[in-house]
Amino acid sequence: MSAKDPLPSFPWPSRPELRWAALFAAAFMLLTCLPYLFGLYLRQPGWYYSGLLTNPDDHNVYLSYLRQAHDGRVFFTDMFTTEHQPSRLVNVYFLIFGFGARLAHLPLPIAYHLARVVSGWLLLMSVYWLASQVLAGVASRRIALALVATASGLGWLFRAQGGQPHPIDYGPGLVMPEAITFLTLLLNPLFAFSMLLMVATLGLAVHAFASGSFRSAALAGLSALVLGNVHSYDLIPVGAVLAVYLLFALLTRRAPPRALLLAALIGLIASPALLHQLWLRSMGDMTIIVKLVGPPALAPPARYLALGLGLPLGLAAVAAAKALSRGSSDATRLLAIWLVVGFALVFAPVPFNRKLAEGLHVPVCLLAVAAVEPLWRPLPRRAWQLGAVLILLCLPSNVLYLKRAVGDLIANNQTYVVNLMPPLYLRPDQYQALRALDDAASPSDILLANTFLSSYAPSIAGVRVYLGHWSETLHYQDRKVNELAAFLRAGTPDAEREAFCREEGITYVVRDRTIYDSIFLPPAERAAGGFDPDGSAWLSRVYQRDRVSIYRVK
Repeated sequence: MSAKDPLPSFPWPSRPELRWAALFAAAFMLLTCLPYLFGLYLRQPGWYYSGLLTNPDDHNVYLSYLRQAHDGRVFFTDMFTTEHQPSRLVNVYFLIFGFGARLAHLPLPIAYHLARVVSGWLLLMSVYWLASQVLAGVASRRIALALVATASGLGWLFRAQGGQPHPIDYGPGLVMPEAITFLTLLLNPLFAFSMLLMVATLGLAVHAFASGSFRSAALAGLSALVLGNVHSYDLIPVGAVLAVYLLFALLTRRAPPRALLLAALIGLIASPALLHQLWLRSMGDMTIIVKLVGPPALAPPARYLALGLGLPLGLAAVAAAKALSRGSSDATRLLAIWLVVGFALVFAPVPFNRKLAEGLHVPVCLLAVAAVEPLWRPLPRRAWQLGAVLILLCLPSNVLYLKRAVGDLIANNQTYVVNLMPPLYLRPDQYQALRALDDAASPSDILLANTFLSSYAPSIAGVRVYLGHWSETLHYQDRKVNELAAFLRAGTPDAEREAFCREEGITYVVRDRTIYDSIFLPPAERAAGGFDPDGSAWLSRVYQRDRVSIYRVK
């Protein structure tokens, strides 16, 4: 078989199929915009809407990268911590959309959602391409695409607090957008783009092994190269799945010895991304250091992950067992190995194993449809009826998640203030203060403010902050939150405050005389308001509006 041959074992679907998939993906991604439009509708006059639904602290990190690219920077800095850093991180994903926002004069939240919609559409198209290799009927492929986009698990059964389980799709505990494709499409453009690259890398690599195509291997390597740059964690499951698949294929003589050469080619092309990460670590890049020494991102127990994946996981296990024990297509065997290896990796003894769940939902849903496809194969007219039942059984958690997200919009995230989660809307005085700082400050300036405002400062004001994110700020919980609380207390000697600011290089201090500052004060001081900067000779007030003031360190 020539390397120039079209993809024989991984053919493209027909044009009518692709047209349907493209329209479905576009319609679905437009539907995911509705909660954000509702958030915009709820915005009070003069208030700033972040364009977010949940976890604004994490998304503000991504927006800070967009802001840096928008400002013309190629090498990114961790704007949420003040330790020395060489600033050598390059992320092509944020560069493209950040530069695009600058050229098109788009506000960063709009650019962020454009990235989400485009990445989500591409992800759904790649899923349909992969489904066409596994499922025989067109109706089955369409049902699989709809299931990937909408399915969740059994978290909706466990809404009570206390000793109830904490599934990852919905419930009182950890919700994992990386493990539920609907949440990825709704919330996180980076995850959607990463999953797209995972599907492309795995699919093209398996085709290369089966056909001996150097072209497919080169494309898989390029896809892995970009994946390693934009979300390096995902190279771990991709590499592990391909290694197990290749070993299985060689032992069963389903791949020629030439496959080893093709695998080496894929690794060679992708290696610069890994080498860049290792170089960043050796350089002491803060974007790497904070992930190594900061709070771990641990996966929940296996039973909670299984409950969060729900009915599709049970069906997928049946299909995977058949695929590994009987003759099946290369794509089906790939999904089965992806399911087994991916599920095992989530519990690997590393402090970021939660992130290794990304993409696992794709083989779960596609194999689930493969398991039930024989039920409607004799009755093709019943396919959509049975498929609709399957989809409806997997919807409740996502419906409840949307309900909770709308409630958080209405309450402006006040439920999570005690957890130091930023608001979804900024008051006019808060937003205008950050805009004034954007006009006056430079990217080298460092801001000291409560974590609620500091979360937004890098993207709105373009400045670094002393603390602003539970993970991206080095020593956030064990030191810096306590230092902020001590700074704001009325009883702290003013000389200590001045020495602290000069030692840490802080150039601006913001006081927000509301609950956002008061949350760091002892109850007895909250009514009095704590520290009064106007009485400090080493501070000069440069901005005042309502309850927010900005002071420059003289």
